[in-house]
Amino acid sequence: MQVDAELLFAAAILHDTGLTNPPNGSDFTLSSMRLAREIADQVGLSHAAIEVMQTAITMHYSPGVTTAAGAEANLLSAGAALDVAGIRSWDLPSQILDNAVRDHPRAGFKKAFADAFRAEAVRVPRGRAKFVNRYGALIIAIRLAPFDE
Repeated sequence: MQVDAELLFAAAILHDTGLTNPPNGSDFTLSSMRLAREIADQVGLSHAAIEVMQTAITMHYSPGVTTAAGAEANLLSAGAALDVAGIRSWDLPSQILDNAVRDHPRAGFKKAFADAFRAEAVRVPRGRAKFVNRYGALIIAIRLAPFDE
């Protein structure tokens, strides 16, 4: 798989910014994508590069993102699913996960993310977060993720 590591990194850094500082009524992925676009415009990224980043950010919490959406979208989605809910953590050597958590402590991530996601559901009553929160599946998955915090 060919991936633009810099675009993936930029998308990973910015993908949840809309969750922490969102405007009311707008899905956090769209808010995150807009901020990424502003930054990309300021640094002079090409239209194609911006599109790759926007796709990765807006799709990152859609289930089943494949490489057809782009390598960066596929990898960002997989990384976010692993980070938030531990999805496919069993496919990685346990030492990799242990080292990642040791080197980058989660510092209350589970609670902070669950709280932010619940707030997103309230802010965007017709959004995906509201739908997912209705059944509590994501909050349960966060609790069951193989990380302490």
